[in-house]
Amino acid sequence: MTVEELEGFKEFAESINKITEEAFIIYESQVDEIYRNKVKDEKEIERVIDVLLGYCYDDRMLLLFKKLCRYYYEINPSATCEYAYIFREMWDDK
Repeated sequence: MTVEELEGFKEFAESINKITEEAFIIYESQVDEIYRNKVKDEKEIERVIDVLLGYCYDDRMLLLFKKLCRYYYEINPSATCEYAYIFREMWDDK
């Protein structure tokens, strides 16, 4: 790998980290708002869970995903189990 390729990879990794940080700030507040307001709107909750699934490579985003899934389980256990299955398919190494 050349120095230029390594620099390009470094810049790419830094941009992913920045995007993930910005997403965390946005979705942490949305998850907190769902909890605080006791939101029961399944479409709204699932919209946030869907987005969080894409960021579960990040430990903080994974915690938000799990927190929201625990909350959603009381509303729709079946859908929550489906999200757990999707998570395993996407992120589980085993």
